Amino acid sequence: MPAVSSATDLRTVLKLALPIGSRLVSGYPATPVSRVSHLRTRPPIFTEIGHSEMLLVSTTALANTPNAPALDTIIERLTKTEASALAVQGTLTPRTTQIARQHNFPLIALPERAPLPQIERAIRRLLTDRNGQMLQRAAEVEKTLQRHAAGYRGLTTMLNTLARMLDRPVVVHDRRGSVIGRGLPVSQGHDWDAHLALLGGTEFVRRFDLDNRAYFEDDWQVIESPAGLTVPLIFEGHLFGYVSVLTAGSAPDDFDLMALERSVPVLVRELARRHTIDVGLQPVRPTRDWIAEWLSSPASDDTLLALRAGQENFQPGLWYAVAIFHWSPPAESRANGPFSPERMVKLIRTELSQRRVQAPVGLYADRAVVLFPLDEPHQTQRLKQVVRLLHQTLAECAPEGEVAAGVGRVAMGLTALRDSFREAERALTLPRQVWEDAQIAFFGDVSLYELLLGVNDPTLLDEFCAHWLSPLTQYDAQHHTDLVPTLHAYFENNGNMARTAHVLNIHRNTLVYRLGRITEIVQLDMDDSNVRLNLHLALKVHKMLNG
Repeated sequence: MPAVSSATDLRTVLKLALPIGSRLVSGYPATPVSRVSHLRTRPPIFTEIGHSEMLLVSTTALANTPNAPALDTIIERLTKTEASALAVQGTLTPRTTQIARQHNFPLIALPERAPLPQIERAIRRLLTDRNGQMLQRAAEVEKTLQRHAAGYRGLTTMLNTLARMLDRPVVVHDRRGSVIGRGLPVSQGHDWDAHLALLGGTEFVRRFDLDNRAYFEDDWQVIESPAGLTVPLIFEGHLFGYVSVLTAGSAPDDFDLMALERSVPVLVRELARRHTIDVGLQPVRPTRDWIAEWLSSPASDDTLLALRAGQENFQPGLWYAVAIFHWSPPAESRANGPFSPERMVKLIRTELSQRRVQAPVGLYADRAVVLFPLDEPHQTQRLKQVVRLLHQTLAECAPEGEVAAGVGRVAMGLTALRDSFREAERALTLPRQVWEDAQIAFFGDVSLYELLLGVNDPTLLDEFCAHWLSPLTQYDAQHHTDLVPTLHAYFENNGNMARTAHVLNIHRNTLVYRLGRITEIVQLDMDDSNVRLNLHLALKVHKMLNG
C-alpha cells in the first residue's frame, strides 16, 4: 500500500471525493482517513489493514467470490482493526446497518452503479493533492448544473444538487428578499427548515446595499455574513437576486467558495430564463440552434426537428458521427475571458468550412457539438483525422485550460444519433489516465474502458496485466528497452509495419527485430488471435492502471 502525504476525515471524503448520493449510515463524520484501498474478497481479508484506512467493497464481488464472508461478518471483524470506515456499493440490509450502528462503526452507502476504481483514485487524489481534487470536484459541480439547465429540469433540482454536493443548504432570494428556491443536503440531525426561516424577508438583502448601482456580470463579489456566503445574481446589467450557501454547523470553506463561483453563471442564466417566462416573453436563446433544441427535446420530436435540421446542412439519409469538444478553464479563470464555448463553436465552423466539410455544428450547454458526415459507416479515418485537427486548433487558440474531445459511433437519423451523442459524452467522463496524449477518446475506446473501470476488484486487473505483460515490463526495466511501447504502437496501428516504424521513428528492420525479441520473451504464438487480443487488452489495462 503506497503511503500518502496527508490525512482527512469522512466528512471531507463525502464532500470532495464520493459520488453524489453517497451517505454516511453510521459512525462519526469526523473520523480520520489517511489511506484507502479495496477490501480483499479472498483470504487473507483482514491482514495489513492500516491505521485510519478506508475500505471499499462491492456486494456483487462478495456474492461472486466462493467462501467469501457475509457483509455482517466483515463489519464485525473490521471493528477489531484500525480501519476507519467501510464504503459499500450495493444494497445494505437492515441487519448490516444495525450491526454497524451497534458498534458505531463508520459505514457508507454508495450509489448502486458507483465505479469503485474511480472512487479509490478520487480519494487518493484528495489525500495527496487536495487542491487538485477540489478543482476537479468544482468542475463536476458546474458540469452537473449545466446538464440540469440544458434539460430544463428547473431551479429546485439544480439547488438540491448543489446542496448535496456541498452538504450545506443553498437558497436563492429574489432582489426583494423573498425565497424563490432552496436545496437541502441529505445530512441528518439538522433542522434545516428552522435554519432557512432565519433568511427570509427584506432584512436579508437590505444589508447588502446594492439597489443604487450599476451591475456587471464580471462584477464578482462574495458577501460573507453569519448566515454563510452570498453572491448577487446579475445578468445583462440586471440584479435578479442572490444565491447563498449557508453555515451548517461550520463556516463555509474554500471548496464552498470555489463551487459557488462555478455555479453562479449557470444559476444566473436559469433565473433570467424564468424571468422572461414570468413576464410573458418568449425565453431568450440567442445561441440556441437546432442541435441544442434537438438534444433538449424528447426523441418523439425528432421527426419535426429533422425538417428544421434539413434546412441547416443535415441530411437524414447520410451517416454521421457525433463529436463533442469541451473546454475546461483553469479554476482561477472566469467564463467571460477571451476563450469560451461560443468562441469554440465559431472556430470549428471556420475550420470545417475551410476544409469543405458540411457538418452541422451547435452549442449544447458548454460543449461544441459536431455532426460529422461519412459516406460509409466503416470509413472513419477521415473523421479521426479532422477531429484531431480541430482539437489541435482549439488547443492552440485556448490561452489556458484544457480542450478535450469525445467521438461517438456512426449512426443514421436523429434518433440513432442520440446514442452517438451519449457515447461521446461518456468518453469525456473517462479518467484522464486512459486518454491519449491529445485528450481525444473515440467510440472504440469508451465501452472497453468503462468495462475495465467497472471491475469491482482491481486486483483482478493487476493480476491479468501481470500475467500477460510482466515478462516485457521486467525486461524493459532491466535492459532500458522500449518493448512495451513498441508492442502498443504495433497494435494501435493495426499491425501496419511501415506506419508503426514511422510513429516510433525507427527503421523497419529495427521494428522487425523488436517484435522478434517480444515473441522470444513472452514465449507465446503471436499469430494466435486470442494471444494478440489478450496482449492488446493487457496494454490497455496497463495504461489505465499506470497512466
